Amino acid sequence: MRCRAIIFVLLFVPLFAAAQTVVPFNAPTQAVLLANRPAQFTKDEWLRMMEQPVNRTMYPLHITQAMLDTVDGRLLDMRFQYVMVKNRER
Repeated sequence: MRCRAIIFVLLFVPLFAAAQTVVPFNAPTQAVLLANRPAQFTKDEWLRMMEQPVNRTMYPLHITQAMLDTVDGRLLDMRFQYVMVKNRER
């Protein structure tokens, strides 16, 4: 039993730690994120906040056809929720 516990710790704890690492956003996703940034947050605060999975679900990103004309929609990060809107109103 003790051998199983040691194997569990040696194998799975590094996997859990690796799952918590922050993956940087690619350029198209960062452009959409910054276009959706509320005025009360600075750029760094907004990007740091959106690294948290819970905040990704609380703040769906609005995207317009003009944005999709300038960035490749296939490269957008699928960890976010995108909402297609006609006009950019905020």
